[in-house]
Amino acid sequence: MSLHTALRGALVACLRQDAGLQALPTPPQIQDGAPRAAAHPFIEIGRIETRLLAALPGEGEVAQVELLVHSRGTARGEAAEIMDAARMALAGLGAHLSGHLLVNAGDPQTRLERLADGRTWRGRLRLRVVTEPAV
Repeated sequence: MSLHTALRGALVACLRQDAGLQALPTPPQIQDGAPRAAAHPFIEIGRIETRLLAALPGEGEVAQVELLVHSRGTARGEAAEIMDAARMALAGLGAHLSGHLLVNAGDPQTRLERLADGRTWRGRLRLRVVTEPAV
């Protein structure tokens, strides 16, 4: 299974099964891609970019993963709380990754902004993931 496919499945499973996210006052839906007319708040699995870590596939791969948090809270608090819970949930990502061993998931970058519609907050969480093939 490609790292891209494995990461998509692992991200969805990891976030949907996380007790911390489910314990939030309004638990976010987890969406694999941008949904149409979804209820807020929700987390969208965004861009996943993968490349070889070295010259051969058997030597590992590195991926840049993006999660997007969408909220219509009156202030940025709800989106920030969801982003923090999602970042904590990703500590369990390796348990859901099929066909690859998680070497490192780090260097998180976050950004929170109000969209042009004036009522939606979007948080962006980017994470670097390094894996090697499961033997």
